[in-house]
Amino acid sequence: MIVQVTQFMRPNGRQVQHELKVDDKCKEKYQEIVGCDARLTGEQLMSGVVSQTIETVNGDFDLVLTNGSDLAENKRALEKMVLDFDKDKFEEWNKQFN
Repeated sequence: MIVQVTQFMRPNGRQVQHELKVDDKCKEKYQEIVGCDARLTGEQLMSGVVSQTIETVNGDFDLVLTNGSDLAENKRALEKMVLDFDKDKFEEWNKQFN
């Protein structure tokens, strides 16, 4: 399946939309994430590390850091973050902003 990932680009955080093919087993959880008005983001830090998040306008709900030079590792980490998404925990976290 294809997911949308927003990449923040240096130096000013310009946002670029990307499509990424991930394992089909991510479909249900990805739809839950989008249904919660959250999105997937990624950014390569100056250290070379890649930060990937599930974020909303209120901030980052989940975050994973990976080795920026290993694209397979980055994809696996993103898939795991999506599969580990817990809608109940997200809704509990999000209550603090309402």
